[in-house]
Amino acid sequence: MKPYIPIVGLLLLAAACGSPTQENTSETMSISYRFLLGSYTNAPEHGIYLVSFHPEEDSLAIENVASEPENPSFVIINKAKNRVYSVEETGGESGGKVSAFSLEQGKLTKLNTVSAGGNGPCYVTLDPSERFVIVGNYSAGNFSVIPVQTDGSLADPVQTIDHSGSSVNPRRQTKPYVHSAVFHPSENRVLIADLGTDEVVVYDFDATNEAPLQESAVSRLRVEPGAGPRHMVFNQSGDRLYLVHEITAAIGVYAYQDGQLSHLETHSLLREGFEGNVGAAEVRLSPDGAFLYASNRGDANELIVFSIGTEGKLTHVQTISSGGIAPRNFNITPDGNYLLAGNQNSNTLLVFIRDPQTGKITPTDTKLEVNKPVYITFVD
Repeated sequence: MKPYIPIVGLLLLAAACGSPTQENTSETMSISYRFLLGSYTNAPEHGIYLVSFHPEEDSLAIENVASEPENPSFVIINKAKNRVYSVEETGGESGGKVSAFSLEQGKLTKLNTVSAGGNGPCYVTLDPSERFVIVGNYSAGNFSVIPVQTDGSLADPVQTIDHSGSSVNPRRQTKPYVHSAVFHPSENRVLIADLGTDEVVVYDFDATNEAPLQESAVSRLRVEPGAGPRHMVFNQSGDRLYLVHEITAAIGVYAYQDGQLSHLETHSLLREGFEGNVGAAEVRLSPDGAFLYASNRGDANELIVFSIGTEGKLTHVQTISSGGIAPRNFNITPDGNYLLAGNQNSNTLLVFIRDPQTGKITPTDTKLEVNKPVYITFVD
């Protein structure tokens, strides 16, 4: 790794890290991370990758591959870190799929696969009780609720909710396109972002019921027409929601209270005077909740950093190249010291050093060549 900061600073950062995997020696502390990498598949050897990152060795290494799923573009792991769930982003007569895996001793083993209830599944999440997964089916414009069985495998969907409507963009919004599902951090509610209808829909969710979703919406937030809601994240207290507007390349800040959302502000992700195609993709908060990170694809291919101030509002800190083409996803190490960015169309995963005090990120020379990396979930 050849970071563009003094090596002394890097060593001090490494010494200060409190990461999940540590090996003490008399002189140094060796730190490593493991994560799951979802991808689009073009060959039998592609799939879900289990990858290790060793900062002191300047290395990213693939440890294991689950090659059974087709287009596992969104991958999550349970709290115990021994069960993995992935979409299979496919379509056609049989529709898309969701697959379950065990993760034991560094090996992914497929448990089973069930229908996603629609074409083009692009998002999957576990409810807080881990009794159900919700999968968002982009092409079908719906989402499904799928029970998790005692062995971690999946049952068939018990509920599938179809959205209806459209919005103003004639190319992207002629019908619903469900893009994400996020549970509130403390309330029994799930929020569904629909790029096609320009809505975030709030539903009640009771995991003690066999059919846990109350199908009548609690509320509907209509965002700016043509914005295209994509991914979203709550702050820890659950009173602020940060929402990527994919089509307009912006971040919206929304207040949340008792199932209702209201708009506070919107920040563009574009440099002043930018001209070209855009496609905002991911949003993440730093582990301490002090900074927000977003990615923008199209002709920009950038990562954007904001500080989070009073009332949850944002101040721009940095805009930096993602180091590749189409940064669809990125993630921050659990200790907050590194950011890993997957550039889908240049087939690269790159490492950035992160300053926890300023929030700024600095590129390094550490990268992994891998086919169409599109989602990163840390294991440890």
